[in-house]
Amino acid sequence: MLRSVIRSMRPYQWYKNLVIFLCIIFSNNLLNLEMWLYLIMVFFVFCMLAGSQYMLNDIKDIEKDRLHSKKRYRPIAAGILPARTALLISFTIMTLSLVIAFAMGRLVGVVSLMYVVNSIAYSLYFKNYAIVDAIFIAVGFVIRAIAGCVTINITVSPWLILCVFLLALVLAFGKRRHELEEGQNSRDSLAQYTIAMSETLLNSSVSMLLMSYALYTISIHTTMMLTLPFVFYGTFRYVQLINLKGIGEEVELLLKDKPFVLNVALWIFLTVLILYGGSF
Repeated sequence: MLRSVIRSMRPYQWYKNLVIFLCIIFSNNLLNLEMWLYLIMVFFVFCMLAGSQYMLNDIKDIEKDRLHSKKRYRPIAAGILPARTALLISFTIMTLSLVIAFAMGRLVGVVSLMYVVNSIAYSLYFKNYAIVDAIFIAVGFVIRAIAGCVTINITVSPWLILCVFLLALVLAFGKRRHELEEGQNSRDSLAQYTIAMSETLLNSSVSMLLMSYALYTISIHTTMMLTLPFVFYGTFRYVQLINLKGIGEEVELLLKDKPFVLNVALWIFLTVLILYGGSF
């Protein structure tokens, strides 16, 4: 039972919550250990909230998942974890996580609740409509980033919001493009997309993301423009891998791509060096 619950919570996708930590890097608080402790707690809360939402989504899509070549092996779709039991566990985890969030601060709790409302609205209704589905996914990422900001009580940067939103759109449209190429019909919204349409939306999102990050580097620190080649390569590498290896549906496979991982490591190193060079 425990193993089935953990599988249903999809811990391999919790990397999405790492955007919570962006605020501490770009607010020049990287060396503040107390802030790190609070952010780690919020990261844990959002991992639990995300897991509970994955379970709710699997309960809602149980019939469709049983017809999917891969999703039919998920514990709920396979009947290993009964839907009623999964529903009870999901709401229990969600409630306890929200209690912890509100205990950390009213704003933290409110933002966490916003994430839950956004996720439930997406799963129950908005995931069925093209473009709107991607926007709701992007908003979920933005809420995560805002959660990090309110946790350590720093001003929410409009650049952070914009870049996170556009990055999420890139990932969402990349996933839709892959699903269309695979001929999947597991989502109602896919009937409202075409491959050409998803390609256009993906390319547009990539262009806006790179332009926004470039403008951000100019506004914060001109030396940060040195990081542009790494951001451009990482984004284009993602698009390349979508076309060559079809990773759109499983973005976590990027973490197994050595050139991509090395590029991210170099970007982090250079960013920290530029922002904190005088602090070490």
